[in-house]
Amino acid sequence: MKKIRFSLIAVAALLVLGSCKKHELWFPMDEFSGAEIQIHYMEPVVNTAANYIDSVYVNDVLYSSKDGGGSLAVYNGVPSMDVGKFFGVKEGTMNLKLMRKGEVIYDRNFTVEKKKQNVIIHDLNADPIILDNRYPYWNDRGSEGATAENWGTDSVCKFMFINLLYESPGVPYPGKLQYQYRLNDAKSTDPWNNLGDPVGFGEATDRVMVAFHWTGSPATTPYQRVNFRILTEDGNLLQVWNGSRYVDYSDYWNANLGRCAMHFFRGYRTTTPVCNVSNWFSL
Repeated sequence: MKKIRFSLIAVAALLVLGSCKKHELWFPMDEFSGAEIQIHYMEPVVNTAANYIDSVYVNDVLYSSKDGGGSLAVYNGVPSMDVGKFFGVKEGTMNLKLMRKGEVIYDRNFTVEKKKQNVIIHDLNADPIILDNRYPYWNDRGSEGATAENWGTDSVCKFMFINLLYESPGVPYPGKLQYQYRLNDAKSTDPWNNLGDPVGFGEATDRVMVAFHWTGSPATTPYQRVNFRILTEDGNLLQVWNGSRYVDYSDYWNANLGRCAMHFFRGYRTTTPVCNVSNWFSL
């Protein structure tokens, strides 16, 4: 019986080995060589569902909708399902249509190059702002404060500031803004750090590296709180309307391990909707 049993096992093993063949898996894939875009809606309006964009068309092709890839919310962007997603389009002149409740509310042309860019709608009666996404995000050890000592460590992230501030309805803020940061554990006498150079309306800083001392578990997302403020061209703190009075603008966001964030500063300085930052992760 043992011999018969061993013989059966040997035959079974041969059958298994004989069935193991090399199978090649093929996936339909086209080489992409065009432009990549993210589309943001930053017009100073109340952030309610009634003001959302229901459908986004690029060259009359539906790219996002409330029934498919998601609506375009106020102070947000598409594609928004995951970090780092872009729409692929041909480089050159594009047409952008936005629809709300079955009506076309925005119909403008814009031009994109063969790289990653952010298309920003700041006014439904104006052309969009086309912003260089500054990709790749981590490619130069010698710039933006990176050194051989801190490069590739567990204590760096990047921030990018985009000035979309309106002074009042229809009037962009006329001066340049200097974005500044300071780690939350810094002493009150420690200096503030400039995040890039001052930028005017529609302009953005470089992606500036910030070194921090993270807390939390590496199994989640290590982080540290960072405080932010803004200076005007004359070196004073930016005064903004908070709904009842003028105050010095200040805010805080977390620096997350290895992440690259864009800070869209939007809204009105002198009225509501009040100005604030929309935090958007590119990585």
